[in-house]
Amino acid sequence: MLIFGVDVPLVEIILTLGIIVFILFVEAVIVISLLVKQLQRTKQLGEMIEKLSETILSIKKAEIDELDSLRKR
Repeated sequence: MLIFGVDVPLVEIILTLGIIVFILFVEAVIVISLLVKQLQRTKQLGEMIEKLSETILSIKKAEIDELDSLRKR
């Protein structure tokens, strides 16, 4: 096969493209695994924030109830 006037065997071209595709595949797998790991961390953080907000809400409710009971006396 002639490329830019140079005779290059087709096997070498296929091998080169195969290596490039393999490297891109490995990079894609690494990026996807990092994204999945980050998604899990974000999900855990969201759950922790939800628990924290529920705790703060219950504390505020208890404070309001205590103040109401003190006000009635």
